[in-house]
Formats: sequence, C-alpha cells, structure tokens
Amino acid sequence: MIDPTDLAARLPAPDRLALFLDVDGTLIGPTYADRERGIAAERIAFLGRLYDRLGGAMAIVSGRSVETVDPMFKPLILPVAALQGADRRFPDGRRFTPVQTPEERRALDDIASAVADAYPTMDIQWKIGALAIVYNEGDPLADGVAALAERHASGHVSVIPGRVSIDVVPRGANKGSGLTFLMEHTPFLGRVPVHVGDDVPDESGFAAAHRLGGFGIGIGLKARGADFRLADHEATWAMLTAYAARHPGA
Repeated sequence: MIDPTDLAARLPAPDRLALFLDVDGTLIGPTYADRERGIAAERIAFLGRLYDRLGGAMAIVSGRSVETVDPMFKPLILPVAALQGADRRFPDGRRFTPVQTPEERRALDDIASAVADAYPTMDIQWKIGALAIVYNEGDPLADGVAALAERHASGHVSVIPGRVSIDVVPRGANKGSGLTFLMEHTPFLGRVPVHVGDDVPDESGFAAAHRLGGFGIGIGLKARGADFRLADHEATWAMLTAYAARHPGA
C-alpha cells in the first residue's frame, strides 16, 4: 500500500491527467448499505471542481448503467463508460449506446431465467442491453451463479464476475475498451490515463492505461495488475484531496 498523499504527488499535472474512476468499492464502499448512502454532497461538489480543473478529462468507468450513475453524482453530468465500457457518453452529452441484437436479448433472457430458477435469492437487475446479478461480497453462491450465466451466454454476451455483482454485457465490452474509446477523443486525447478501481473488471482498465502510457491504481487487494495500491475507498478521496491541494483551483 502507498500513502495517498505520496501517490497524489505521482499523478500527472492537471493539463496532462486523464482520470478514470470506478464507483463501487472505489468512491464508495462495496456493500448494499454503502450503495444506499451514496456519495456525500460535499464530495460531489469537490468532484465538480476537480473535473473543471482537469478540463473535463475525468470519467466514471463502471459496470453500472448511465441511468444509475447519473443520480449518484447529481447535479454533475460526467463523462461515463458504463456497462463495463459498452455505453459511452462524452463531456458534450453525445452518447454511444450499443444496439442489442436478437441473439443478445435471448441470451440475457436465458441467463435471467436460469439464475432465477436455480438461485431465487439472487438480485437480478435489468439494464439497457445488459443485466447485473447482485450479491454481498463473499457470497458462496457467486461462483456457481457465474458459471451458470457463462453456460447460458452461448457466446453472445460477456459474463464479468466482480466483488458484489456479475455483469452480463455486450460481447467484448470491458473497462479497457471504454477507457481506450474515450482516450481517442477530446479532452482525453493526448493525456496520461490513470484508472482507479478495486475489482477484477478493473484489470482491463489498468492494462489499457498501461498500453496508452499511463498506470493503474488498485483499491484494496482484489484486482491484479495495478501499479499502486490504496487501502480502501476513503484512501481514494484522501488521494484526490491531496492532489487538489497540490494543484490549487480544484
């Protein structure tokens, strides 16, 4: 683990940094209670100032949908790579939403039906063109649910297990592809990408940041491939606060 203040000093200057932030486990804790509490208003206001300081080169990269990301950060409307990178929105509001094929829809229906029958206590949440199977961290049923979902995916959708959910998204979608897409456009273009995340799905984000000349910051110990590690989501905020103090105006 690295001290958040020391890590803040390693981040590129505001005119060079492209910051990609996961939500669950990174900006909030990983539990249902954490999701219910959300993000405090003063922290959202701080993110707004940081966003302005970075010239808009800050995005949320999440397994959540755009429709569930936005209420968490209200009144901010941030760039997003949602649904594990499949659904992308630029700073100017333009949005690239995947078009669902009949095969993908059937696969999602099959997975939802199979999981509901075999694991009736699981929380199945439908999204636009995707679904999530949500549980508490450490649930012993999670591995079996993931295996069942993979069997019914039939190669038409991707099944991405994580700490507190299994996301079923369009084939080929991952946080790395979402990060890469945004990095090809302003205001991210030409900057140094830094991806901050806590979970296995964030590993593709770390790899993409590496490939594009940046690095990854892991929160906790779950995800592999991060260059640096912070203890928990509170350390994420400590790092961002220290970074803002080093670069007044945020």
